[in-house]
Amino acid sequence: MTAYLIRSGVCMVLLFGLYHLILRKEKLFSFSRFYLIFAVIFSLAVPFVSIPVEIGSGTAAVEIAEALNHIQPVNSGEYPEVTVQQNSIADETVFTEPAVTGSFPQPVQEQEGHGGTGVILLIIYLAGLALMSARFVKNVMVVRRMLLKSEKIEQSWYRIALLDGLSSPFSFLRTVFLDRQAYRKNRIPANVLRHELEHIRQAHSHDVIFFELMNMIFWFNPMLYLFGRAARINHEYLADDAVVRDSRDPETYEGELISFIRSRAIVPFTCGLNSSMIKDRLLMLNTVTSAAGRKIRMAAVTVMSVLLLTLLSLRPAYPDAQDDRNRKKLLRAEDIVIEEVNFSDPGFKPVKALMVIDGKPLSFSDTVVFDPGQVKTICVRQGRDAIRRHGRDAKGGAVEITTYQNDLKSDPDSNYFKPTWTVNNRVPEGPVRIPVSNFRTLSLWTYPVFPEQDRIRRWRIVDIMTRDYYQIRGKVIRKNGDPFPGVKVSSTGNPFTATSDKDGRFLLEDVGEDAVVTVTGEGCEPLYFRAFFRHDLKITLDKDSEPDFNLDSEGHLSVDFSGRWRCREMYGIPPSESEYIYYIRQYGSDSVLIRQSMKGKDGREYRSETVYAFNTIRRVKTEPMENVEVTVICSVSPDGRSFTGTTHRKSKIGLFEEYRTKNTWSMSDDQNQLIISSFVSQGTGPDKEKEQPDMVFERIREEE
Repeated sequence: MTAYLIRSGVCMVLLFGLYHLILRKEKLFSFSRFYLIFAVIFSLAVPFVSIPVEIGSGTAAVEIAEALNHIQPVNSGEYPEVTVQQNSIADETVFTEPAVTGSFPQPVQEQEGHGGTGVILLIIYLAGLALMSARFVKNVMVVRRMLLKSEKIEQSWYRIALLDGLSSPFSFLRTVFLDRQAYRKNRIPANVLRHELEHIRQAHSHDVIFFELMNMIFWFNPMLYLFGRAARINHEYLADDAVVRDSRDPETYEGELISFIRSRAIVPFTCGLNSSMIKDRLLMLNTVTSAAGRKIRMAAVTVMSVLLLTLLSLRPAYPDAQDDRNRKKLLRAEDIVIEEVNFSDPGFKPVKALMVIDGKPLSFSDTVVFDPGQVKTICVRQGRDAIRRHGRDAKGGAVEITTYQNDLKSDPDSNYFKPTWTVNNRVPEGPVRIPVSNFRTLSLWTYPVFPEQDRIRRWRIVDIMTRDYYQIRGKVIRKNGDPFPGVKVSSTGNPFTATSDKDGRFLLEDVGEDAVVTVTGEGCEPLYFRAFFRHDLKITLDKDSEPDFNLDSEGHLSVDFSGRWRCREMYGIPPSESEYIYYIRQYGSDSVLIRQSMKGKDGREYRSETVYAFNTIRRVKTEPMENVEVTVICSVSPDGRSFTGTTHRKSKIGLFEEYRTKNTWSMSDDQNQLIISSFVSQGTGPDKEKEQPDMVFERIREEE
């Protein structure tokens, strides 16, 4: 918190200094108004922005890094080594860590008396907040009482409130307050009334409320008072400027201004004429700023503000860190601490890991019940440390959880960590209730909130995995949709095998994260896929003897598609800056060889080749891990003037709907145009089939 207040305070000082030096005495009122508001907002937000930069490896550079970031050096030797490897099967990054022994490294204890000082400072802040809140409410009530006892006159977009004995007009929100007698006798000059209406039209009261709220929350920051006063002065400049622009006699307005602010009684929380700033306002009315000068000053302030905010957002990266591209993906070994207790070993046997809640050890038949929001501390203990504390029952490790209701001595983890809880890769929405027998692992991942920067306050992920997450379950069916009983489901590394029941359902427990699952049924080809645990599976197995498709036509082509064809329309649109050519060679009436060549805008040429064997079914073999069956069917129309190629993709484990593309090739009557009609369908229903615009090719003559 101290670092946040220092950074935001420094940012406010610098941005207000820019305003004071460049904008304060210039006619840039609208720009200044929004600059003052956003300067406060950005100053309060900039400590949360982080731009890591390399600063070198010298001693001076390291000292600067530690000073800027309030870093306490950490001995990296106390952290276990973490290696990062790429899993090629799932294309994901996993961390592999060695077994961690010893107790969880505890944060540095607070110095004696530090807690008492923090409580005193908190009390002082809350007292100031209470006083400023009372002041805010009082000012609102003053204006409200004046409004309630006034005589109101509603206008189209504003309201007039008449009061007795009001020394000078003022406005708040959409109401302008005037003296009743002066208003009735027309003694209020039109320019003065227009001045107050400009406050309403430009919504200056919203700015006043904003700065009042900031003063209430950050009452200890004197810069906010300077920003608020500058904003009020700028409001008067804006209203004066609007009146003078439409006035034919500015000198008269200046005289009215002086006469109406002699006895100004300031009403808090409002916009109005203020005698304390009359000199500055009169000078500003006679100030002239050229258009070029305004543009230069606005550009200079904008550039310098962005530069200052960027400099204040820089966070030194450590000299031995990886480069920027790798830093986005990797965490250094000393940046991660991983501690884990296993409740089942690789042989899928229970391990005697102990769960301790509020000092009470739980047995294998008990249930763990706690609310993550009420957990005060959590600690993983292993080896001798666990045995010393809890006896031989903790030889497999121990997890100690204490809650606020039962632990009044120790400091909460939230002083040192930002905790996040996950159960089976999901954040629990309420209390956690898990049988001890259902636990598989509990891991603590601890690392800096901003890697390479913040080594004091750290992020902690408490990751709980249960046995029911590592289950493969689902239903096996035949191609016609009937249940397929008696199918064997097994996984690598698991000695057990599950068998589908009469309804085709199965359940295989304790499957490894990287296991390959095998599904075998009588008379069927085995199915292989990598284990995943987020869905109930729907698996289709086909017998070898079952035909896949029945063709109704066995015709032969009566026209010759051979030749070179250039694309004229691609899905109804002329191809732009690209050349798309088909080279077709027809082998009698049995098959067609189609070579595709496309030259893109970048001049690179892309080629592919397809063979259609008429009236056949061709299986495209895929790798077992892909679990996608691809079938290509080619048939000739009954009149022999066109042929159709259909590519059918189907997932064997029900992860996505069937996907089918069908292209029909035909020629015009003069045989100078090749027309390709396409249909795309996803699923099995006829309503899911979508027709695509035709592709039209023209024949390339030999002389071309």
